[in-house]
Amino acid sequence: MPDDAAAPTTPRAMTTAEVMLAGGVSGVAARLLTHPMDTVKTQMQVQGAVAAAGGNRALHYRGVADAVAKIVANEGVRGFYRGFGAVFTGIPFASGAYFGGYEGAKMLVPADAFGPTATYIVTGMLAQSLAGVVYTPLDVVKERLQAQRVLGAASAGNYKHFANAYATILRTEGVGGLFRGYWASNFTWWPWNVAYFVAYEHGRDFVARNAMDLSTKDELPPWASSGSAVAAASAATVATTPIDLAKTRLQTMRRGMSGGTVEGGVFGIMRDVVRREGFGALWTGASARVLAIAPGSAISFYVYETIKDWCV
Repeated sequence: MPDDAAAPTTPRAMTTAEVMLAGGVSGVAARLLTHPMDTVKTQMQVQGAVAAAGGNRALHYRGVADAVAKIVANEGVRGFYRGFGAVFTGIPFASGAYFGGYEGAKMLVPADAFGPTATYIVTGMLAQSLAGVVYTPLDVVKERLQAQRVLGAASAGNYKHFANAYATILRTEGVGGLFRGYWASNFTWWPWNVAYFVAYEHGRDFVARNAMDLSTKDELPPWASSGSAVAAASAATVATTPIDLAKTRLQTMRRGMSGGTVEGGVFGIMRDVVRREGFGALWTGASARVLAIAPGSAISFYVYETIKDWCV
């Protein structure tokens, strides 16, 4: 090698501020575009409990297309953005915490020391554990606002907007009300993140080495990482939908208002759904959930990796 040949440079690690900024911006961008499908998902997941909860039976949806049509007819486009105020004000912090945990875990458990799969598993679980502290209050408020038109005020609550929801929950249920379903969220998102990060990172390895002839996945352009994110998120989302359905009902429905539907924790709710609605009902809203999460993951990681490229 000639003496004046340029030595390859190693990208520097992002600072904490850069990670939080990239994570926050990417989170807002993703949720802005995918919140409508998230609203459809939430309403479809709770509608099976409507008969027991005394909710609005006229809003029973036969599928995603039917849900979209009825929301447009009854509320217009604004109906898709129920609860978005909570998302807009909270997601920068939640997403920043998520990506902060993601980057921090990669440094704590380096792939060259523990093997890539072990690193991806620990990375996913630590990222979720940290972000869950911020995500849970946001989810409780968001999902109650999304579900209250379907469930009715007696079960989901009667909130004017997200700030009123926060204040009402704190006043009537205490801080614990905002963290209702924290462990249910972890039981939902721990396996999701494990499945997601294993598939995502191995997918990026495969694309880099076999499809684009690159020496490392860190050289992949953001659009390639987004493709891996869509595939990984779709698989992980379908697999974890039954637990997510139980978590949604736990967070949106008041105890004692639905004949035991929200009693017994996540697994008690799942058993109750199977008994009352059938085994297949556990996957209610799965397609809407995929349509919300898969593109959301692609957008989030595209924006995050783009900002990361600018920073490093």
